[in-house]
Amino acid sequence: MKNIEGIFKSIKLKERKQEEKCYFDPIRYFLVQKTPEEEVRQKTIIFLQNKLGVPIERIRVEEPMCHVKKGLRGRADIVVYRDDKQEEPLMVIECKAPYIDVDCNMVLDQAVRYRNILGAEYIMLVNGVNAVVYQFKNGRHKEIDKVPSYQELLKSKVKIVKQRKDKPYTFEDIKFKRLQNNFLDMGYIGEDSPKENYEFYLNLLNLLLLKKISSSNILNRIGVIEDCFRGFTFFGNRGGGTYQTWTRLFIAQDHEGKDQVLGISICATAHTENDPHWGTSIGRTQLNISITNKETRHHSLQLNLDKFCEFDIDTNMIKITHNGAITRGRDGALPKKELLAYIQKKAPELVKDDRIHLGCVDNSRLLEWRNPNVQSFIRNLLRYAVLRDGFRAEYKKSK
Repeated sequence: MKNIEGIFKSIKLKERKQEEKCYFDPIRYFLVQKTPEEEVRQKTIIFLQNKLGVPIERIRVEEPMCHVKKGLRGRADIVVYRDDKQEEPLMVIECKAPYIDVDCNMVLDQAVRYRNILGAEYIMLVNGVNAVVYQFKNGRHKEIDKVPSYQELLKSKVKIVKQRKDKPYTFEDIKFKRLQNNFLDMGYIGEDSPKENYEFYLNLLNLLLLKKISSSNILNRIGVIEDCFRGFTFFGNRGGGTYQTWTRLFIAQDHEGKDQVLGISICATAHTENDPHWGTSIGRTQLNISITNKETRHHSLQLNLDKFCEFDIDTNMIKITHNGAITRGRDGALPKKELLAYIQKKAPELVKDDRIHLGCVDNSRLLEWRNPNVQSFIRNLLRYAVLRDGFRAEYKKSK
């Protein structure tokens, strides 16, 4: 990955005026409305020509997939060709607004789909801050060390990034204040979260993001079909916020018995003071359970770890619960009592004293997938998230 923020800031685009502010597109020869993503795309066109040496006659913008095969949908943001006739695609480029991380799986998947249709050798993901290029060879893609020139791309003179093997932290590591503060700075731990909780949050992150599951018996015990390890995911919310973070991904069944991709992530929420949009809010540490399928991608559960973790100082055991609060898109909050009754009917072992009891884990040692209390917590967490979606579906039908 290469930081291109300085280069893109130095590229000045002339604004034109129609009903809205516009830019002139030098490839399509018409004015396009100014948006954060369009600004990145127009600057990318200039970057390709001035920095990488791509001839303008070998660049196409908004390339429709139906031109390749009738009936296909979608348009590639930019396609760079090997030839003046634009018959041999070399690279597919996906442009995103600066607030969308190019490490995100969703961005990569979109570009890969177009690459597979066009048969290009490379893809580039760019957001005006960073750019990353991948080479496709023998059915696999590998990241390239820098953004190569056009001639280097044509001749396949590129250097592949060496894959680093992430090593799980030791119990001594996660107690180290500097490491805890690194995760605070990276946006995994909330700015206002209690410092005494940091060790547990890092212990849980260590389990989710760095430790693989080696046994099918463990998969059965946590209620999933397959462990897909981790991916960088992107989710939005109805308030206009975004969650972009590394997520542990599993294939498991939803409330209808269909296989879906479930994810577990931990991230910080923003600390704001008198913000015009967000007002004043506390920066907390949040655990998210996502459910993704072809039609939708959403967080079924967003659990405030600062609020719903009960620490026993004497035993170092941590109990995780939830109060049953639930929302559904534009409908806003749904009745908590009705959700608790629904969970009581479907999974009575999860409900006690009008609360959802998700599990109890031992923070006096490393959390491991082989530990029964860890398995029980993860299983309950995923099951609760799936049942919440089942309740949302039933509630919608009843209204």
